[in-house]
Amino acid sequence: METYTIPQKMSNTGSIHDIASDCYDREIKFAPGCQYAVILASYYGGKGYTTHRTLEAALRASHKVSDYSHAIIDTDGNFYDDDYFQLIRREGY
Repeated sequence: METYTIPQKMSNTGSIHDIASDCYDREIKFAPGCQYAVILASYYGGKGYTTHRTLEAALRASHKVSDYSHAIIDTDGNFYDDDYFQLIRREGY
């Protein structure tokens, strides 16, 4: 099982839309065979992410949570934006 860590951000910085928490590092644990994760902003609490084997599954999950601040990452830590069922790589989170 691969794990990606989103480092804790400095307290009172950023916004509620950030996926980084100001309380702790966020550990994203990819299930076996999964390449992508859809991560909700830390503001929403809880586990806050789902993992997916395929790009198509990650895009479907992204559309299901489109009313919420979220990001898509891959196992290498690359971040993507969903642009009408196309992933666009972006820098940072």
